[in-house]
Amino acid sequence: MARFLSILLLGISTTLQGQFILNGQAVQTGNSCYRLTNPENWSAGSIWNPNKVSLDESFEVVMDIYLGCKDQDGADGIVFGFQPVSTSIGSAGGGIGFQGITPSLGIEFDTWQNINLTDPEYDHIAVIKNGNLDHASAGTLEGPIQASASNPNIEDCSFHSLRVSWNAPGNLLTVYFDCEIRLALEVDMVNDIFGGDPEVFWGFTSATGAANNLHQVCFNYTSFLDQIPDVVMCPGGQVQLQATGGRSYSWTPADGLSNPNVANPIASPLQTTTYTVEMRDVCGIPLYDEVKVEVAGDSAFFDLGPDTSICEGQPLLLDASSSNSIYEWNTGQTGAQLSVSQAGRYAVTVTKTDTACVAEDFIEVGLIPLPKADLGMDTLLCEGQNLLLRSTFPQGEQRWQDGSTADTFRVRRTGRYELTVSNECGTVSDGINVSIESCREVYIPNAFSPNDDGRNDRFFIYDGGDVQVVKTFSIFDRWGNQLFLRTNIGSNDYPNGWDGTFKGRPVNPGVYVYFAEIVFRDGHSEVRSGDVSLLR
Repeated sequence: MARFLSILLLGISTTLQGQFILNGQAVQTGNSCYRLTNPENWSAGSIWNPNKVSLDESFEVVMDIYLGCKDQDGADGIVFGFQPVSTSIGSAGGGIGFQGITPSLGIEFDTWQNINLTDPEYDHIAVIKNGNLDHASAGTLEGPIQASASNPNIEDCSFHSLRVSWNAPGNLLTVYFDCEIRLALEVDMVNDIFGGDPEVFWGFTSATGAANNLHQVCFNYTSFLDQIPDVVMCPGGQVQLQATGGRSYSWTPADGLSNPNVANPIASPLQTTTYTVEMRDVCGIPLYDEVKVEVAGDSAFFDLGPDTSICEGQPLLLDASSSNSIYEWNTGQTGAQLSVSQAGRYAVTVTKTDTACVAEDFIEVGLIPLPKADLGMDTLLCEGQNLLLRSTFPQGEQRWQDGSTADTFRVRRTGRYELTVSNECGTVSDGINVSIESCREVYIPNAFSPNDDGRNDRFFIYDGGDVQVVKTFSIFDRWGNQLFLRTNIGSNDYPNGWDGTFKGRPVNPGVYVYFAEIVFRDGHSEVRSGDVSLLR
């Protein structure tokens, strides 16, 4: 008992996340990825599957491991191991979280040279037993060998492919690293390591000591977790098979499959069939799994119908009703019927409670939007301007008031313009009134009387909103002398009008000439000129 306690992570909370128990610094970073340690000194992390597996059965584990970015000062590594002791095992230091675990078998990926453990200079792989990492002892069953066939360093900021295969009948353990076989060992794990007991926990440990690195593992496929379960299918039904972890797939036999070269074919065999799938991993090495589709029970009496489309706001009722059945939709609902109002793929699994056979069906539902027509608010145009009206609903057919069917209509004259849009879900219309008028109307008086009677005392430009700015407004006498100048003023601007003076003194009554450069609201610039009579 004392020895067992010495290899537990004391005082560290243990939580179950996903399919593993996490210890120490270990955290789940994705659906299938785990960080075992941060790049911090004297830390440890481990993950263990809570369910024991039997070494009497062959297995395949395909994953990617990450040993960090530090080479000379990086440590310590990762161990993939088997042990029947506990799911909270792991400790910091050069033992990589696996030292002292008895009984056990581990595959170490060691990135630090511990002289006292007879480690080689290069990053290496070794198969060890009973938590003994000393390569000069009987604890090393195979290796150490350089981990990468082409590079002594695997702390290179990269994920490396790792595959561990166990052939139970032949007692053969094979380790692939970066797609190459690095170790192959014949060992009777059940009897020579575990005293005849084949049931063990499996998982990963990692640790740092006076040097550190980031250690991670991502699972692609494990026969412990990813095997395809057998299924009982009702006659006339269909079920979807699902394989994971491969880069390519090939199913045999192809009979009854929708596509034998995808991960998830639809199976609808007429009779009980065992399908075998060959999956090629990233290295092109094959993996195999099989699933038995047993055809039994009553015929499946439901059909979701062909793929279809629905109008926006008009739900479709899907009906999978069948006697003595339970229902599971991919939306989470469990009733026999499902009302859908959005586009998507809807699938249902129907299980007969009296015969336990299963049938599946699915339907692709598209959504047709209701037609829309919006020409905007009534508008006013200046002479010379035009307006481009546009249909904003490309999914339908459009028709303008003159019968044209283009996407756009250009307005050049006063009138009412209408657009009608239609599709299989309905018809809508919209209209707009467009008026065209002069945008350059201005009034400049021909006389004024600056006698301070409060009426017509200043000469300025009047308008009803057409003037944007008066850039220059100047007054000259009959000899060409400029008496008055204002720039960048507004219309209806009494304070900036001419008060009939020059240099503060009233000028004589008479006729004077004005010039005004005016910018109108349509952007046009124009010079207006004329005579104005000054009366006193």
